[in-house]
Amino acid sequence: MRKLFSIVFSAVLLLIAGGQGTWAQNNKVWELGTYPGGTWAVLGDINNFGLGVGQGDLPDGSTHSLGVSLFGPRAGKWFDLGTLGGTATGWEEGVISLSDTGMIVGHSASRDNDRAHAFVWTEKSGMVDLGTLADIGYPTYNSSYAYGVNKQGTLIVGWSGVEESCITCAPTLPTVWTPSVRWKNGQAVTRWTMQKLDTDGYDEMIWWFAWGVNDSGQIVGEGLNGQEQVGVVWTPLKNGKWKLTRLPVASGYPVSEPFKINDRGEISGDLELVDFSGWIPAYWKPLDPLRKTYSAPVVLAMPEGVAICYAEGINELGDMTGECWNEDYTFDRPMHWITKDPAFFQVLTSPGDWGWSFSVNNSRIAAVTYGGGIKCSGDTYISCGGAVQLQSK
Repeated sequence: MRKLFSIVFSAVLLLIAGGQGTWAQNNKVWELGTYPGGTWAVLGDINNFGLGVGQGDLPDGSTHSLGVSLFGPRAGKWFDLGTLGGTATGWEEGVISLSDTGMIVGHSASRDNDRAHAFVWTEKSGMVDLGTLADIGYPTYNSSYAYGVNKQGTLIVGWSGVEESCITCAPTLPTVWTPSVRWKNGQAVTRWTMQKLDTDGYDEMIWWFAWGVNDSGQIVGEGLNGQEQVGVVWTPLKNGKWKLTRLPVASGYPVSEPFKINDRGEISGDLELVDFSGWIPAYWKPLDPLRKTYSAPVVLAMPEGVAICYAEGINELGDMTGECWNEDYTFDRPMHWITKDPAFFQVLTSPGDWGWSFSVNNSRIAAVTYGGGIKCSGDTYISCGGAVQLQSK
């Protein structure tokens, strides 16, 4: 999963590198830096109104979830979402998302022994604890993370785990939260109900993650156990449940890792070798109007000589963003692909020497995290948040 595994590049990957790759030049770039007085920030998501969300440290060194807008009177000014009452600090790469309504989801240290709990935040409600599976009959699953939310702000997805349950450090189960509205003191209040997603037929999988969800209620994610890994899509049923289906894989690459799904049902992700040592970017597309079946993964082009690539962000236009890097990290850059031409790629211009992109909105603005460069280098900054306007092919 991303950079969690050792990087060993197979020469066969060079065969898929096309001649249509370009460096995206003269892009509009937003250098957002960090929260005032902080030393690092990552930007995990951006909505269609130019609001970005991420994580970073405050002047006291604590890690918080943060927001920042590209436009308007507060453009470029980071704001703190607060906490759920805990004191522990920590970071999970890009584990935060937001809707077009301005609703933000992520995780924060809670009063419950500083365990991570999923939260939902709005400007009106502030940060609200979404609870864990321990609350609904899974007593050992007492932490949770919210990773994705759809654009309408009507579904939240993530996972709940044992104790700390950071990515692959303890058993986890995939979860979805659905809303209902009740009235309190004459005001409408949203209540979120958690349920475990279907994992039937894959009992050997120890860790489960629900990464992305669209406005049709489709959810993508994965299960893994250290030796095996399965990429899946959950399809909503009329009874309020979801049905699990395994996504197709490619010959020679038996591991699939889907990350995001757009409202057309297109899924971004990557394919991996069985030992996780080689990754190639890919996407899947539905084969029928009801989206019950999916195509074989469509492999995307890579820059010549890089070691690993993944595609994560995807918008309704078919733009995808992600990252590529090589074994010695002399090349480590945010990337741009398009579904209509798998042979095309762009290396995104960004302010720093390295970076990645987890999200792109329908205005073709990609959220980026970067390091190095003029304003994010030296001993002061580890990484900074930013954004890049994509160019056409």
